[in-house]
Amino acid sequence: MKQLKLLPLLATLVAPAALLGADVLVNANITSSRTWTKDNTYILDGRVFVTDGVTLTIEAGTVIKGKARAAQDASALVIARGGKINASGTAAAPIVFTAEADNLNGNLGQSDRGLWGGVVILGRARTNTASGQGNIEGIPTTEPLGLYGGSDDNDNSGVFRYVSIRHAGSLLGPNNELNGLTMGGVGAGTTIEYVEVFANADDGFEWFGGTVNGKYLVSAFNDDDAFDWDEGYRGKLQFLFTIQDPSVGNHAFESDGGTTPEDGTPYAMPTVYNYTAIGSGATGANALSIGPIFRDNTGGKVFNSIFHDFRGYAWRIETESAQREDSSKRLAAGDIVIANNLFGTFGVGTTATSLFLAPNATSGGPAPTSNYTVEHITGAARQNRINTDPQFVNISRARDGKLDPRLKTGSPALLGAATPPNDGFFTATTYLGAFTTAGNWAYGWTKLGRDGYFDAASAQGGSTGANVVVNSGSTTKLSNLSTRLTLVQGTTAFPGFYLNGNQTQTVMIRAVGPGLAQLGLQNIVADPVMELFSGSTKIGENDDWSGTQ
Repeated sequence: MKQLKLLPLLATLVAPAALLGADVLVNANITSSRTWTKDNTYILDGRVFVTDGVTLTIEAGTVIKGKARAAQDASALVIARGGKINASGTAAAPIVFTAEADNLNGNLGQSDRGLWGGVVILGRARTNTASGQGNIEGIPTTEPLGLYGGSDDNDNSGVFRYVSIRHAGSLLGPNNELNGLTMGGVGAGTTIEYVEVFANADDGFEWFGGTVNGKYLVSAFNDDDAFDWDEGYRGKLQFLFTIQDPSVGNHAFESDGGTTPEDGTPYAMPTVYNYTAIGSGATGANALSIGPIFRDNTGGKVFNSIFHDFRGYAWRIETESAQREDSSKRLAAGDIVIANNLFGTFGVGTTATSLFLAPNATSGGPAPTSNYTVEHITGAARQNRINTDPQFVNISRARDGKLDPRLKTGSPALLGAATPPNDGFFTATTYLGAFTTAGNWAYGWTKLGRDGYFDAASAQGGSTGANVVVNSGSTTKLSNLSTRLTLVQGTTAFPGFYLNGNQTQTVMIRAVGPGLAQLGLQNIVADPVMELFSGSTKIGENDDWSGTQ
């Protein structure tokens, strides 16, 4: 018997220009609570601070653009101490921070960096600097609203969820750029999850002290470090993903404990589970593509993660003989744990001493008596695996729809996971890395997904209900199409087009295209492409149904 469930197909032609809201110029500090709505585009002109006691609410689907400014006065949104941001996007309608030059149709790519400043969140949680507070990197020290730090580790700076930050990191001076998302003294009462930083001119994410946790974070094609912590950061992180550009990108983690002094307390001690880190390419041209570095007395615990395809080393833990405390002492004290991880291919070779380094970073200081990094990571109790192919579905660093960081069936990373603490934050998994064999949680709301870097098939099986998005900019809209049917051998279905089947099989047919939530149109997609799936495998698209059915 033929089983057929067919939702109606609705094609709607609209004139986008008539639906656009206003461009709202924002060039002054926000001193009273307000809401930015998705029917407008907000243009940041210079540094804009949300001041103490004020909440900025941003509707799902809202676009905020940073105007190009002189380097020392880069456009940025800064949530000052005591201020709050309530930016709660959705998978279908993320909040986008980008450059004014971004037409949101793919005109800017992974090499377009430093076109505006970025987003900064400042709080009152503890840091380990001598004074307990400081002026955040990237903002002049003469600006009092740039201060961060305090004594409240549960400080709440608001919610930052389903947000994409693109093409930021404006150069303020030599070695002084803004990160995509900078967090200074942000407390554990703040929610940071489902955040992408794409094509930033400095680090993707950086934490200066504080205790804020983060989940589902994407750092893609950024110029410097994927993730960076300093000054006593002690938060929890899970489900992180980075992919480096073929030509730029530095550490998978740049992990610093203290600055002034290096032995200041509280010590940096974050806990990380389920990180997938893909470098620039083990045989590529980017010699700065390297794995994590632990230095300046940082601690930290990293479990269930995958590090693969970096040109340089896999991990470095430094001794600093000129300092009273250093990261080698944190390792000896049990404050560093690197366990249940998988290390794939690295350009430096396959020997443990090439992959895992233990230098004295003090100039002229004596070399450590042993390679404690090798001893720790290769110790049987740590259950790390080295020189092991993680078997991702596919690695691509081009906008060709072929990036799929999920694990293949049979991947060694599907086994050997440690169980995280049952503390209400961490999610227990049986696999290593940020993705399993099922759906790609980063697909529908990121620029990686919406601009055609991710393979559309990677979105199948996920729980976010994300839309597949391709070919931005069309004026043709198609909505409310979702067809799932079973064809009996020799029968034909007619869901607006025809599909011949020669065997009984359940398939899914869908139309995909860029969402138009920023224009106030919900559940509408532009320039749709028809796709046919058998299970999680895409077997045809557009009007080409020649795949095996």
